[in-house]
Amino acid sequence: MSTYYGDIKGTWQFMSAALLEKPGHSHVFEDDVESFVHVLGWTALSYLPSPMDRYSRMDLVSYLYDHSWKTSSGEKGGLVKALHLEVGDYPPEEFTLTEPSPILELIRDIASPFRARYNDPPTEAQLRRFEDFKALVSNGQLDEESLNDQLVHRYQLGIHRLSSSEWFLGTIQDALQRPGWPAKDGGGAKLTICTEDTARQGVGTDFLLISASSGPLKRSTTLPPPAPQDKRSRLDDSSEGGVTRE
Repeated sequence: MSTYYGDIKGTWQFMSAALLEKPGHSHVFEDDVESFVHVLGWTALSYLPSPMDRYSRMDLVSYLYDHSWKTSSGEKGGLVKALHLEVGDYPPEEFTLTEPSPILELIRDIASPFRARYNDPPTEAQLRRFEDFKALVSNGQLDEESLNDQLVHRYQLGIHRLSSSEWFLGTIQDALQRPGWPAKDGGGAKLTICTEDTARQGVGTDFLLISASSGPLKRSTTLPPPAPQDKRSRLDDSSEGGVTRE
């Protein structure tokens, strides 16, 4: 179910960081693919069995998908998503599964091209050095595989993949052929987290757990956990007391 947040329409948790950071930005193919990545990521963090304790898990989901801040032009968000995509930490490495499954590797694979979307493009100097590097490879002075370590090559490859629905479909199909998928890999009967404001309200020995299909997701008022030090400055600069809220 879609919800309006000022000029933004959609389910907040699943919208691309680009659209949440810049309301009114033109909706492009990359936004749709990124939304699919967030649906997979949110579902894995919410449903799949993990040794992470419930409070930490609720905080992680809220931190990654609910973060927003108020500006004079309205509500914005997506900065935490963008930061994790930018550094290639999506889903966050701190989240693990109780039983091995290729699902997290698949999500990380299809999230990897978004490093190019949320990083700055190469400078002219970097592009010139890369052309010199390719010349060395062409002359046989360097191994072709060494191109994979070059920032410009990774950026260009990411941009190319972001424009190719075939790459995303092929990556998913390849992942489904990998060994290691558990025979019973479904989620539990209930969410392990809750997106209601009453997320931590106990019901007996259990929590109040709300199915995602019961209505539009609501964003928690729970404060996000501390961001890594190298990410904190951007969070502080972009948010005015940026907490997760309705």
